[in-house]
Amino acid sequence: MKKIIGLSILFLFVLSLHQGRLYSSSRKLKIIVDKAAVHLDPDKRSTVVAMLDKGTLVSLGSERKFRKNWNYVYFTSEKSGRTKSGYILDSLVEKLFEVTKKSTIQREGDESGNRANSKKNFRNTRWGMNKAQVVRIEGSPIQRENSGGLDIIQYPQKILNMDCMIGYVFAYNKLAKAKYSFFANYEDKNQYIHSYEKIRDILARKYGKSEAEKVLWQDKQYQDDRLNWGLALSLGHLEFSSLWKDSETEIQLRVYGERNRIFLVVLYSGLEYMDLAKKVKAQSQLSIW
Repeated sequence: MKKIIGLSILFLFVLSLHQGRLYSSSRKLKIIVDKAAVHLDPDKRSTVVAMLDKGTLVSLGSERKFRKNWNYVYFTSEKSGRTKSGYILDSLVEKLFEVTKKSTIQREGDESGNRANSKKNFRNTRWGMNKAQVVRIEGSPIQRENSGGLDIIQYPQKILNMDCMIGYVFAYNKLAKAKYSFFANYEDKNQYIHSYEKIRDILARKYGKSEAEKVLWQDKQYQDDRLNWGLALSLGHLEFSSLWKDSETEIQLRVYGERNRIFLVVLYSGLEYMDLAKKVKAQSQLSIW
């Protein structure tokens, strides 16, 4: 009798671990190319878990797309017979189920509900999310740092035809800040100013007119020589910045330089978590910009 009860408990435990798989068992995808790579993370550069043949069926593990065009799937390994999981590009599979529009039922009297939670503060994330939640959305980061209650995770990306690093800052495991750091290697340093103006216009279309536009000269050697403003940037003589705010977020765009290097960044700060971020920064050895 004890053995039967023990097996029953074990069965329920395993069932609870795999309930995500069971709900998706009817949502099948079929491989439509000769060989399709399943990756450990939603990134072509990540480890290949398996190569699946054309016609192989896999189960969709999440209705959410990761990084816009990656599906999280489960499949049975032909070699081991075990269930494995990973990410596969949308272009390599065909859906074998009908996509229906989802509606969310919220509890009566809950005025905040999912309507408030659906708003995104930075990319597909909200301030206050923990690190595990962000990693589920963005995938495995390329770089991690932590010190004194502060955690930073970073992801490479290409935005506006420029290489970019996306950083998330967590204060006591709450998302408090985020950043786009753009990397360019312009021979004409004035091109950094043009890129700054392009990003400024994009942000203005989203957030409205900037609350503060600054052109700050630390050294006015080139102030009257517009053709050398890019050089002035690289020497740390000049900085451009713009600032926006909405009800939850402060956004600051900056282009500045030092030691012949120029930095183009967009900083996002959760207003609710600014004080917490300052407190944790004081206890940490990491720079949070």
